[in-house]
Amino acid sequence: MGAQAAELKLNGFASVVAGKTLNQGTVFARDGLSETPINPAVTNASDATLMADFATGGVYDDDISFNPDSIFGLQISADLGRGLSATGQITGSGGEDFDATIAWAYLSYELNDSWTMVAGRQRLPLYFYSDYLDVGYAYHWTRAPIETQAPIDTLDGVQFRYQGSLGDWDTRLQVYGGSGKNDFSIISDEANAENIVGAVLYASNDWLQLRATYMVTDFYFKETGPAFGQGEDNAVGSAFTGIAAHASFGQGFVIAEVVTYGFDEVFQPTGWDDYIGGYISGGYRLGDFTPHITFSSENQEIKDSAFSMAGLTDGDDATDSVTVGVRWDFHPQAAFKLEYQVRMDESDDNIKAFYGDRNEVDLASLGFDVIF
Repeated sequence: MGAQAAELKLNGFASVVAGKTLNQGTVFARDGLSETPINPAVTNASDATLMADFATGGVYDDDISFNPDSIFGLQISADLGRGLSATGQITGSGGEDFDATIAWAYLSYELNDSWTMVAGRQRLPLYFYSDYLDVGYAYHWTRAPIETQAPIDTLDGVQFRYQGSLGDWDTRLQVYGGSGKNDFSIISDEANAENIVGAVLYASNDWLQLRATYMVTDFYFKETGPAFGQGEDNAVGSAFTGIAAHASFGQGFVIAEVVTYGFDEVFQPTGWDDYIGGYISGGYRLGDFTPHITFSSENQEIKDSAFSMAGLTDGDDATDSVTVGVRWDFHPQAAFKLEYQVRMDESDDNIKAFYGDRNEVDLASLGFDVIF
């Protein structure tokens, strides 16, 4: 019997976004995009920038740029029958000079009515919007809050998904393991996560969605020069947790998310220790328009940094942000968005004295999101 032809499905998405920083703070001796001090004794300074995406390294400065948030993607899926399917996704983001990247490449197999196995390259399910973080049309912001994001966003491994119900609630459990890396992280040429093990629990009813996640991994930067390059042999254990809730009230909605991560030992030479970040956002649909506001915050503890000899002592590197914007659904498959973000540097005085008030910057942006 001849093989049955697979049913193919092609989808795509794109975001074209322009932005510019305003009212910038000052960064002392900034090293490229990383905002890492070259030498604190050097007094030269530059205007603060705003990181749009940890995974791609997209950064806004005081010149109008279309790169940091712009992205194009194509997804192809093939139904091979008998519960087996294949999915691939190619993306090109402005933060990576629009180089084509295989973001997803995995096989899915339905083990039974409740369980599905997914094997290959897939999205690392750390956040509420992880599955469609690249698809700007799927949410109300120009960009999802960076306070809950990490440098690595893909998983090369296996995932088991369970779907069921409990009374009025639909439930989903995801258990996964593998590794991940990103060649365009903000600190080095390659950030790596090995021995990833994690789980996600999700529940929803007709108005409320709840999500909790936990992941452990061994984390290291591969090539950052003598000061950073701890390499695989000196990877540091790390744990990531997150909780999120999304509530809908007629035409209004509220979403909140909080994530934390920490290391088994202080991550050198940056001195990174415990981190907490989160946001709360609300909006109201008025016909084709959705005005919204978001409050976000992050706090990174710095302890025993290798830079201490140059004057940096322990402290908190902290940021508060307020974002206001509006989404206009002018087309069934396209939206126009306008946003203004005010970011405030709430770091300890000694951190500001070392880095400058690098978190103090405003950003104006506008753009189009489409799906096809």
